[in-house]
Formats: sequence, structure tokens, C-alpha cells
Amino acid sequence: MTGGIEEFRIAFGQQAIDDLHRRIDATRWPDVGWDTGWGTGTHDGVLRELVNYWRNDYDWFRWEERINEAGRHVRVQTDDTSELTHAVIYEPPAGVERKPFPLLLIHGWPGSIVEFLNAAPVLASTGYTVITPSLPGFAWSDVVREPGLHPALIARRLASLMTTLGYAKYGVQGGDWGSVIGRTLSTQFSSEVVGLHLNFGTATPVPAGQEPTQDETDYLAYRAAWEPEETAYMRQQGTRPQTLGYGLTDSPVGLMAWILEKFWAWSDHDDDDLSLWEYVDKDEVITNVMIYWLTGRVTSAARIYYEMTHVSADERAVYAEAVTVPTAYAKFPAEPFAPPREMMERSVNLVQFSEHEAGGHFAAFEQPDTFARDVISFFDTLS
Repeated sequence: MTGGIEEFRIAFGQQAIDDLHRRIDATRWPDVGWDTGWGTGTHDGVLRELVNYWRNDYDWFRWEERINEAGRHVRVQTDDTSELTHAVIYEPPAGVERKPFPLLLIHGWPGSIVEFLNAAPVLASTGYTVITPSLPGFAWSDVVREPGLHPALIARRLASLMTTLGYAKYGVQGGDWGSVIGRTLSTQFSSEVVGLHLNFGTATPVPAGQEPTQDETDYLAYRAAWEPEETAYMRQQGTRPQTLGYGLTDSPVGLMAWILEKFWAWSDHDDDDLSLWEYVDKDEVITNVMIYWLTGRVTSAARIYYEMTHVSADERAVYAEAVTVPTAYAKFPAEPFAPPREMMERSVNLVQFSEHEAGGHFAAFEQPDTFARDVISFFDTLS
């Protein structure tokens, strides 16, 4: 390790794949009783078809090579811990004039650096250096060894990562937990963050005595119907992630079912049960799950929900701070957390707002070119 930076390369052997195949072959499938579709959870027929493809046709080593060659992989020592944080650094091609600051792209759950494999090169092609870290406890970042690392503290760790990498100023982009972390990074380190781009919104309440707009009324009604049906995963991971982790760490099919259901629920697609594969790449979804499986990080990754759920009242205050740095909000139609513009304007310094025709929660994954163009259009105004 030199200057707190360790060069890194992903290297799983055939033994890991043989073990995966053995476990898939030994799967004890449930008797679902009748065809419930997606109504009671992961679609049994879709899952079985995907697992068959995963077992017999999917090639991990092709994807391992692609991820390794995507950019420079490092593991970085940050100020607050001996735990190392993994990141991929995409550099602009030779001959392309560099932008004055890099971009930090922050994933969430159940995502990973795979989300940015297609979008990051587009950003780099225009001159941006792009850094895509694995959050603490995810993928090739070390497992967190002490309790209490909630998103605002993860933000501090990522600020330290950027300092160690030599970047004094940078732009931040985030969706899902990346949005929460990005917001607190922007409020705690506003002298370093030149701008914040979000594709995941936080609904700021309508002020007392003020009538909500029709868009606000519609969104609040949507959320009221959505939350009882769609947030059981959040409550489980926010209260008992370790109990869940024993099953997901031991069963690849269980892990695939847990994550696949979120790709179906949160992505933009038609109603047909198999239409998801018309909008997202099947191999990329499997590769994202493979990162959780091969690294064994599914339990430690889920703990981000527990830490946020158990933040003290004093610590929670940071999450209510208004973002003052220039902020862009890209609204994708199938994103469950997509409040109307006026709700975002109450908590961020919104200077760019865009609505897109296609895409959902995994915007960089689903619509990489559209996502990249939106990010570029914002940060180019700050260059």
C-alpha cells in the first residue's frame, strides 16, 4: 500500500463457481401452491428460468474480466478506520481534455458498482474522471467491524476517500442510499462538493397552512398506497438483518429471489412477467447478484438499513439540513421515490430539473445514456 492506496484486482477461482453450482443444484424449491405471479413476492416461473440460465449459461469470468478492465481498482485507507474502501476509477481517454473536477457516483442497495459499468465510460469520454466506490460493507470494501456507521458517517468516509485519492473538489451523484449519502456529503463538505445530482428524491412535507399542489397530493396518495405493500424488506433489514443474512449467505437462489424482486418492482417495464429482460440486461442483473454472493457481503450490506433505523435523535439532525450546493434532480417515471419538483425545492438548491420518458430506480443501469447525458448537462454548467 502506498499513500493509503492499495491496487486491487478481482480474482475468484473456479472453486467458487463450482460451489455456487453445487448449491444451485441442491436447491430445495418451495411448493408455491398456485401461480401467484409477482403478487406475493418473486415470480416462481421467472426465478426458475433465470436460475437455470445462471447455472448453465452465465459466464462469471467474462464479467470478472470486464469489471477488472473497466477502470483502475483500488482499496483506500480512510481517516476514520483501518477498514479499506474499494473504488473503481475511470479516466478520460487519451487526447480528451480533462474536466476541472471528477465525479463521485454512489450506488445503493441492492446495487453495486455494476450499475455504472455502462454510464461511467460515457461520462469519462467527455473528460470527467469518474470514481465509483463500493459502500462500506459492500462488495470489495471491508466489512464494518463496529456498530453505528449510518449514511452520514459513510459520507465522511467517502470524503476521506476522495481526499486520499487527491481530489480537493468533486461532483457527487446518487440514487437510493447514494442519494441519502450524497445529500449529507454535500451538507457536511460543501466546500469540497461543487454540485449534487440526484435521481432519487426525498419528499419534504407540505408546510403547515399551505395547500398541497395536485402533483403533491397525487404523490402522497401514491406513497400511502405503496409503502404498506412494498417496504417489508426495509423493515426486515432495518431491524433483523443478521437473521435474514444467514439464509441469503447460504442460498444463492434465496439471494437471487430477494434481489430480483426489487429489480422487478422498481424498474421500468411492461406488465408481462418476462418483460423485465427487454429493459435490463439479464447478465448484468446476475452479475450484480454475483458480487453479493461471491464476496459474502449480503449481511453487512443490509446493515445500512439497521444503522439508519437506529440513528439517535441528535445524529438524525444532519439528515434534515438543507442542501445549499447547486443540485440537479432527474426524475424517472418508474422510480418509487420520485416526488414532484416543488417537494424537492424545499430541501435542496435545485438548479436543474428533468423528467425522462423511460427508466426507474436503477437509472444508470436501465438507461445509461440518458442518465449520463443528464449528469453531463448539469456538471458541465459548473465546470
